[in-house]
Amino acid sequence: MATNWVRPAVVINPSKFDGAADPRRDIARELDAAGIGEVLWFETTAEDPGRGQCADALAAGADLVLACGGDGTVRACAAVLAGGDVPLGLLPAGTGNLLARNLGVPTDLASAAQVVGAGHLRRIDVPSLDGEPFVVMGGAGFDAQLFERTSDELKSRIGWAAYALAGARAVRDVEPMRITLELDGRSEVVSGIGVIVGNVGTLTGGITLMPDAEPDDGVLDVAILTPRRWFQWVVLAASVVGGRPQPWHLQRRRATEIVLRLPSQVPVEIDGDLRDPADVLTFTLSASALDVCVPVND
Repeated sequence: MATNWVRPAVVINPSKFDGAADPRRDIARELDAAGIGEVLWFETTAEDPGRGQCADALAAGADLVLACGGDGTVRACAAVLAGGDVPLGLLPAGTGNLLARNLGVPTDLASAAQVVGAGHLRRIDVPSLDGEPFVVMGGAGFDAQLFERTSDELKSRIGWAAYALAGARAVRDVEPMRITLELDGRSEVVSGIGVIVGNVGTLTGGITLMPDAEPDDGVLDVAILTPRRWFQWVVLAASVVGGRPQPWHLQRRRATEIVLRLPSQVPVEIDGDLRDPADVLTFTLSASALDVCVPVND
């Protein structure tokens, strides 16, 4: 087991541990068991989900930053670390934990700590939406509406399936729109209810949205959502809850730079966090920009 980390730091989202008496103690115990000791601690806030804390960790000399929270905490830390040589470790504590799942990092604390302790790194790409970095997926239109309509209470009870259930209800209110895609300078027009651009391809529940997506392949994957009937989302919701993935109704594309032009301003999200609605979105990619701790057999 590697013990190369001299000054590790944990950026922790305390809201993910409601009811826990002392989450730091439990986390420190598992990290110590993995050969990682003398940890610096930085807590996120509602106003700052992790960027400032990650920057403070680097200023304090951290040679490893551990994101302990959900996808938002991971994204905030990745945004600061991208382009540098300080690795990111994942201690998943959210509902989706999509980067961890796509990289094979276990979602239980003890196993995730062992992955970090082993010190095996994979250098991944870091996409950006209008200059704002993310690590999982960004979307415009219907998928962003799901995040608007899904309550935290429902997510805490049934996890990622809450989004599919929200989709089954929300699809009644949407209409296909004319979307102009500019893919590495090539323009085409498609019809859909939303577009997702991904650095990885698999969602919680075993659903593969973009099967060719790899976080270190130097290209972004695009999915144009095309379901038009409410029962298609009901089937999807049932498949997620029951662990029986069904095909998505979509078209796929790939490119390194993507511009979306939409007929009106629509909801937008990156890694599950809502942004201001927009009608023009530009996705770019920084290839091989971030080291992440992954299982040795990755």
